Amino acid sequence: MSKEPNIEDLKSKIGFGIKIWLEFKDVEKTKNIMGSGWAKLLENINKIEGGSLTHAAQECGYSYKYAWNILKRIEKRTGVSPVITGKGGSGGGGWIKLNKWGKFLLGTYNTLLFELKEIEKKLGESFKFNE
Repeated sequence: MSKEPNIEDLKSKIGFGIKIWLEFKDVEKTKNIMGSGWAKLLENINKIEGGSLTHAAQECGYSYKYAWNILKRIEKRTGVSPVITGKGGSGGGGWIKLNKWGKFLLGTYNTLLFELKEIEKKLGESFKFNE
């Protein structure tokens, strides 16, 4: 016969998590366009001096190609690129920065994330999670 678990010990290990992502609704269907990882990429593009996609990708743990594919997916799903790019000089090495659409997406995501953290905090207090 098995021993009854200590319910109080189990209760103390209960928590919760909430994830969000942005969706884009077009005529055909709703498409997911950005979650936390993709938002982090846009954040890194926005903050890195000189606009290096390579450096922004590295900050996320992504390859350059994977980061570029993320940007292309956002463009494909919404019809608008979130970035503008420029070519480098004779040695190569172009630049990248968020355009108005990219800044809007990032700002919207960050606002929702802030509000979500407030909700998580209130729920955690209400249910006595993480004491």
